[in-house]
Amino acid sequence: MIRKSNAEVSKGIIFAGCSFTWGQGLYYYSNLPTLQEPPPDKFDPSMLRRSHIKFMEAHRYPRLVTNHFDTYEYVFHNNGGSNEGAVNYWRQSLSQQFHESFDEGKVLIQNLDQSDVSFLVFQLTQWQRDVFTFTSSDGNTHTIPFNKTWQEPWNKIWAEHCGSNNIDPSQWMDNFIETKVLKNVKDFLQEVEDKGIRTAIFTWPNEFVKYILKDKWLADRFITFDYKNNNFTSIEKLMGEGVMHNRPSANPELTIKWDEENFNVTPKDHHPSLKCHKVMAENIIQFLGKSL
Repeated sequence: MIRKSNAEVSKGIIFAGCSFTWGQGLYYYSNLPTLQEPPPDKFDPSMLRRSHIKFMEAHRYPRLVTNHFDTYEYVFHNNGGSNEGAVNYWRQSLSQQFHESFDEGKVLIQNLDQSDVSFLVFQLTQWQRDVFTFTSSDGNTHTIPFNKTWQEPWNKIWAEHCGSNNIDPSQWMDNFIETKVLKNVKDFLQEVEDKGIRTAIFTWPNEFVKYILKDKWLADRFITFDYKNNNFTSIEKLMGEGVMHNRPSANPELTIKWDEENFNVTPKDHHPSLKCHKVMAENIIQFLGKSL
């Protein structure tokens, strides 16, 4: 095959993230008769049919962005995930080595050649999902996600560790977010750019914003969101802090649970609504349009 010399090269865009990128809950907008609703804020893949997934894929922000640029998207095919999980997965996918499975849950790797990708957009998720290692007073070493420290017996073990080592939990968390979680993502994005792929980053949790803004390299690649004549530096702020506190927000239409514009009885799901995905896509398109 020999294409004409002026034929355009079509490269895909990687969208790394969690359930916000995967598109959880968008299938509720399909109005398909086979829809079922799990308990509040739960995800049950056994309730989803292929038709539900296809609708979700067609309406999530990665597809809206790539449709605008007349190209195609790569998205992690399972729902959810952590920042370090996304880094590990896409790092392996771009390694140009064949992997039959991925060590976190035996997930199949998308074997991508770097020359087939133009951009990687990274959506930061909750930092508490990333793991850390510490040694408890009994001498045992533990590696757990930080959100386990809220559960028994880890809450007591972690509290004892902080007390015996004179650790200020607030300062420890600040340091963990900046020098472990965010640094790991930045290192990965720099690796990706070394491969000739441009990168951009945005965040769901607002906690990352202050660290991104004081890092010029990340700040230059940072996507914010304009909506209703306001600028929001995180999806958490865009959707309204009510999404984290089980109450309606200033922009209720951007959260599925509060989207009374489209539902008489809303699904009990705090993920971005159909409209929110459109808002995210519009702002990402504007940002990428300066480079693509």
